[in-house]
Amino acid sequence: MEIEERKFKSIGEIVGNARRQLLIVDDEEINRLILGNIMGSQYQIAYAANGAEALKYVQENYRNLSAVLLDLNMPKMDGRTLLKVMKEDQRTARIPVLVATGAKEEEVQCLREGACDFFAKPYDMPEVIRARVANAIKMTEDSHFIEVAEKDPLTGLYVRDFFYRYCEQMDRKIEGEKDAVAVDIDHFKLVNGLYGKEFGDKVLIKIAEILANMVHQYDGIVCRPNADTFLIYQPHQEDHEKHVAYLDETVNSLLGSAHIHLRVGVYECVDQTIDVVTRFDRARIACDKAKDNYSRSFEMYNESSHRQQLEAQKYISAMEEALKQREFITYYQPKYDLTGDKPRLAGAEALVRWQSRAEGGLIAPGKFIPLFEQNGLIYKLDLYIWEEVARQMKIWKQKYAVDFPISVNVSRVDLYSPHLLNEIHGIIDRNGLSYRDIALEITESVCAADTETILSVVRNLRDEGFRIEMDDFGSGYSSLNMLSKMPINVLKMDMKFFQRKAGNDEIMDAMIRLIIDFAKVMKVPVIAEGVEDKEQADYLKAVGCDMVQGYYFGRPMPADEFEKLLQQGC
Repeated sequence: MEIEERKFKSIGEIVGNARRQLLIVDDEEINRLILGNIMGSQYQIAYAANGAEALKYVQENYRNLSAVLLDLNMPKMDGRTLLKVMKEDQRTARIPVLVATGAKEEEVQCLREGACDFFAKPYDMPEVIRARVANAIKMTEDSHFIEVAEKDPLTGLYVRDFFYRYCEQMDRKIEGEKDAVAVDIDHFKLVNGLYGKEFGDKVLIKIAEILANMVHQYDGIVCRPNADTFLIYQPHQEDHEKHVAYLDETVNSLLGSAHIHLRVGVYECVDQTIDVVTRFDRARIACDKAKDNYSRSFEMYNESSHRQQLEAQKYISAMEEALKQREFITYYQPKYDLTGDKPRLAGAEALVRWQSRAEGGLIAPGKFIPLFEQNGLIYKLDLYIWEEVARQMKIWKQKYAVDFPISVNVSRVDLYSPHLLNEIHGIIDRNGLSYRDIALEITESVCAADTETILSVVRNLRDEGFRIEMDDFGSGYSSLNMLSKMPINVLKMDMKFFQRKAGNDEIMDAMIRLIIDFAKVMKVPVIAEGVEDKEQADYLKAVGCDMVQGYYFGRPMPADEFEKLLQQGC
């Protein structure tokens, strides 16, 4: 489809027929009157008889003055002096000045000194004068309109789109390597919340001033693309850490007691063959990495971080579709009871695997589970797995009269969901199961993170009839006091914590016996996971461990392979 070309109006067209104001400066009254008659039908006219009188008027009315028509040879202050003073004053420098002269040799000199145009004496071509004045005003107003559009109104820095264009110009005009830098104010919303928006604006303005002064000496440019982020493009610098330390020190010395923490990401010696947006995306990747590192205020971009973030985003983006396509598969790792004469199948732990069509194979859980836990997607995945386990459990109970539970993992995100109980109730009811058919595994680290909140949720789950298993005990830092308060039914001991061979180390042996004895006092069974050989299995049976799980007894396997164990009555 053909796209219609957009036509943008100039600022002059927007203003429309509003009468602009002109100042005519000439010591000859007849000349003032002639110009006034020529221009009066289109403009409001003010008059000055010399440069001093004109300067006073300009300084008082610069906001409303559209142009000055200036004679050069006048008493008190001549035209050139007035022109010089106006161009040196930021308030009046933008006002276009058209010089009236009868001497051709003065025209070029006036243009060099800041005049935007000239017209000849005597005034025998009114249409030419009117056209020159109109063009000068239009060019000035359009230029001012563009300047306003390209600058952030709060800080005066470039806005994003214009900044990117100037970056491209820098590539063409300045040879050599360049650095792309992203600066972020850590927890800026808290700054606004604690000290108010006015103080927050002051912080932004001060940081903008410091950055602008810093990069000016390197011929760099700065932009503020959004609320609390700044971007810098500059010729390559060597000592970024020194610059970051100076920035942090200077900002906080100017802002008093409120400590402002800045994070800086640097994409050094950018690849100038890629687009500008991508360069600053990479600087932001480094900046985001700095947010997770409290020992450093800045990070350098590297390809490894980039690949990791791209991979993470790929998994996040693919997750919803993968759920719809049922790409997540439940594997089962058997658990065996050691209390009899020989090991007996007494349960299983459900584990998730991602059979990705896009990747053409299995994605390791370590790649996507921690990622989903960080951004909250794990709750959707867990609901899916719980439903799959319940559906499979219903089939096995009908076919094999299975009377042991299948354990499912419950994450920190799950426990904070207000809908957790209702969701699990629904899964149990839909599949005709009892609450004893599904065991809930909660890791030691989750239990230790927020004891009171977790205690309340876990207690409610156990009161509903669910069997609660504390997973990975021994791999974290939870205290025995905390463990004594947890409403658990099973303690899972992580054998990976014990690095040396079981039975061959007095300290390890004492720790394992202590955990088992403590569990007996609590009247809960102990499951040892990660059991890899017969020697470990025999040792655990000897010291009174109730159940075991690990590669020696069985690796995680698909449902159809686990079903063979049920058929064999293992």
